[in-house]
Amino acid sequence: MTSSSDSEPSSFVRTLAKGYAGMILLLLGLVPAFAITYLYFFQAPSLRFEHHGFHEIAIGISLLQSGFIAYVTYHCYLQTREQFLRWLTLGFLGFTVIYGLHGAFTRFSHDHIMLFTLYGPASRLVMASCLLIGLLAYGRLEQPALKTRPLRFWLVWLGAFVAIDALVYLLAFSEWAGASRWVMEIAAMSILLGCGFIIVVRRIRSPLMTIYALSVLFFSQSSLAFLLGSAWSHTWWLAHASFATGFMALSYGVIQAFLTTGSFSRVYSQSEMMEQIRAEKARTDDALLELQRAHEALEVAAATDSLTGCANRREFEARGRAEVERVKRSGAPLSFVTIDLDHFKQINDDHGHRAGDEVLRAFVKLVKTTLRPSDLVGRIGGEEFALVLPDTPLEGAVMIAERLRRLTESEVVTLSGAKIRFTVSLGVAQYGPDGGTYESVIEAADSRMYRAKQAGRNQVTTP
Repeated sequence: MTSSSDSEPSSFVRTLAKGYAGMILLLLGLVPAFAITYLYFFQAPSLRFEHHGFHEIAIGISLLQSGFIAYVTYHCYLQTREQFLRWLTLGFLGFTVIYGLHGAFTRFSHDHIMLFTLYGPASRLVMASCLLIGLLAYGRLEQPALKTRPLRFWLVWLGAFVAIDALVYLLAFSEWAGASRWVMEIAAMSILLGCGFIIVVRRIRSPLMTIYALSVLFFSQSSLAFLLGSAWSHTWWLAHASFATGFMALSYGVIQAFLTTGSFSRVYSQSEMMEQIRAEKARTDDALLELQRAHEALEVAAATDSLTGCANRREFEARGRAEVERVKRSGAPLSFVTIDLDHFKQINDDHGHRAGDEVLRAFVKLVKTTLRPSDLVGRIGGEEFALVLPDTPLEGAVMIAERLRRLTESEVVTLSGAKIRFTVSLGVAQYGPDGGTYESVIEAADSRMYRAKQAGRNQVTTP
């Protein structure tokens, strides 16, 4: 039999491999710097390629791309309500509104060079600022106050971008035009490097955020090339190419988010996927072994709540304890959520017990559309439910709970012409920080759920 030490790579080899992968990503991100260095030392500054038509076509393609990606990012934001995606949308939108005038004034490059060039650094500075604010809000959900007036919010920012266009126009005809170009470009470069620094310090390891980090590195080097090169020089064109490469990388990240979870934070890397596959395989093997020792039909019937089709209390507790034992060995994160339907007795009193049953079934259906195959929902009381979320830290569980809360308050159950709305109160806890046993973690989640009810219901309570 092959021992685990023979089949699994040592921690030293894994650390070495991770270091090598990080070095490759860093060298890839510094490719523009190598090209800038080459042009700066070995290319004659007098060499130029001035082609207005080509520049206008390139700008037009960039604007179409940025407008499309802003639209896709906005839909990701609507799906998850992550503040990071809101600011990313604003970054793309601001870049599109401001950068468009850089292309529109291409024909003025001979008569008024500052009118032609200033919109470039202005658009990069606006986009960099939005990227930084979004990064600082990474992992947070939208504030409820903003949801009540979304159109006003976007119109205000669109007006701000138009105002920046007008300000840059006036600046181009002022005596500070030359200095302002340097200030905006240096500010954009500094902010973008700051974004990369924040990702490293906060150890944000989402695979899409790796793409994000490479993008801001390309953007910052693009600003450096714009500072070193004059209009139409080869360094100037390299700056455009560097920015376009970073923009396409970031666009790819947005598309991946849109096609998967709609989020930059809840997308698994390849290594995380392999770990989940191994964990799923272990759980499957355990399940098969159990099924071989018992009668399948009786086991299924005994484990299922007859009304809602979810796990009953006995099955949920057994699965919860099994997951606790598994994470004791693997060290993977594990979270629990307890849920109580608000004012359920009043629904029964006003509409009858049949309506109450329909509400319970509708709620479980909503839960199952929210969870992954490895997650489990169980009915542990009359109108009380609980979730076990393997491989999920506390912040991930909070996002799932909040999404379920929003879906529930939007759900309408129609019975005999009556439209019934309902809400839920939820408490979230994680194994380890909130207890070392199944009972203690469930008790912590239960306590927070009751705090949510006491605080006014229809909310998620965390530590």
